[in-house]
Amino acid sequence: MSEPIRLIPYPQFLKPISGEFVWNKPNLNFDAPYFEEANFFTNHLPGLLSIEHDEERPCKICLVAEKPQSARSEAYQLKITPSEIMLTAASTAGMFYALQTLLQLIKSQSPKENTTIISLPCMEIIDQPRFSWRGFMLDEARHFFGKKTVKQILNWMAYLKLNTFHWHLTDDQGWRLESLKYPLLTENGAYRENSQTSGLLQKKTNNLPHGGYYSQADIREIVSYASERHINIVPEIEIPGHSLAALAAYPSFGCTGGPYQVTPFWGIHKEIYCPGKKGTIPFLEDILKETIDLFPGKYIHIGGDEAPKNRWKNCPDCQSLSNQLGLNRVNDLQTYLTNHFTQFLASHNRHTIGWNEILSPQLNPDTIVQYWVGKEKTLLQQIRAGRKTILSNYRAYYLDHGYLHSPLDFVYKYEPVSPDLEPEFHENILGIETPLWTEFVPNKARLDWQLFPRLFAIAETAWLMPEKKDNEFFKSRLKNFLPEFDQNNILFAPPETWEPPQWKRLWGWPSLLQAQTASVNETK
Repeated sequence: MSEPIRLIPYPQFLKPISGEFVWNKPNLNFDAPYFEEANFFTNHLPGLLSIEHDEERPCKICLVAEKPQSARSEAYQLKITPSEIMLTAASTAGMFYALQTLLQLIKSQSPKENTTIISLPCMEIIDQPRFSWRGFMLDEARHFFGKKTVKQILNWMAYLKLNTFHWHLTDDQGWRLESLKYPLLTENGAYRENSQTSGLLQKKTNNLPHGGYYSQADIREIVSYASERHINIVPEIEIPGHSLAALAAYPSFGCTGGPYQVTPFWGIHKEIYCPGKKGTIPFLEDILKETIDLFPGKYIHIGGDEAPKNRWKNCPDCQSLSNQLGLNRVNDLQTYLTNHFTQFLASHNRHTIGWNEILSPQLNPDTIVQYWVGKEKTLLQQIRAGRKTILSNYRAYYLDHGYLHSPLDFVYKYEPVSPDLEPEFHENILGIETPLWTEFVPNKARLDWQLFPRLFAIAETAWLMPEKKDNEFFKSRLKNFLPEFDQNNILFAPPETWEPPQWKRLWGWPSLLQAQTASVNETK
């Protein structure tokens, strides 16, 4: 039995053709719109285009622009014959994904024994993604990883045809985005004295200071790097909760006035922004203006999750604002804030995203909701009413969970779209996104272990139609990527940990309350 063609995500349609394309100093031809994509492709094949096997057998690679059609802009076709590789797309994104497919095929074919000959099996591929939003979220507020790690993640995302990098940059434990107008956000808010090392039910900490942030120059560099890979970056500025790092820098924007500190502890904290203070909303607008200037994408995430309202209930400024607005409850100030910033961002040609805790009958219909936990019935009602939604079910897609809780087969097989949602409303689902929260991910080694190989399962779910998915076929292809992990120094979770036996999975739920203390050396 021949080896499966090593592609992830697998194409919607692939038909083998007899013969093989022997790599022989191919002539690369491309239509004018695809100059950048062709350049990116050649930069990832150092020296390979110059390999010549037989001067009597010329071959070529052609990048052809197709007229725009009603089909999704990310669609492409790829045809490999013995003398030619033809890639066709109607957009630069479609051509980029066609080239990623070709790159995977090239990297899967080792030169034949005692030669430098590389050959590709002939085939025809017709492909386009299931979802337009195919995302990964990295939390750098809890632990800061830096540009090198972020760029490596962006490389893998591009390779897997993921197109959205959600960047969680602010939280109680750190502020990672330089502000020129409010420099204390990083001078004070980007550093903490230590970090919690115990599970969520205890308060044990280490004695290691932790911190770091991205300068505005760093951000522009990473945004450009992502754009070259057809990846949109969605920054997240948490409002109104998860704001202790900001309040430690500017305590006047909290209900009590402080003092506050950048906390080493994980979980939910009672201190949140005070909407009743006259300076709070202008402060947040200033931060969002700077964020807009740095991130040219269409979307800004404003969080909205896990925001306890006890401070508001006991704050005369919040009570006064609530009465002034005629609200029934002071808790409704969160909807007021979310609607205000939705309108503010819309005035700057941006769309607002928030976690599903922001849902309320009065929520602006243009606000996009990212669903992670809660009443699915309420979510479905909102989707039927036209609300755009991103699906990030924590049970399957939170990659900070261990493999006992979220084994590879469960992540792969999980169907994100509820069977109770009628097909005519599926267009309101933008797509899926997998978050990696980093409370218990203190270093790059642990990040790799959590992310690989489950990111591959997410990528295939985001791209491939559900009826075409096959877990055993997926794993047979996935194992052929392991040498590539090793070549790139990825400390992935080893195959024996991917799918633990059912009796071990019973310990998955309790593990959510415990620090993940296993080192990479213990798990590889």
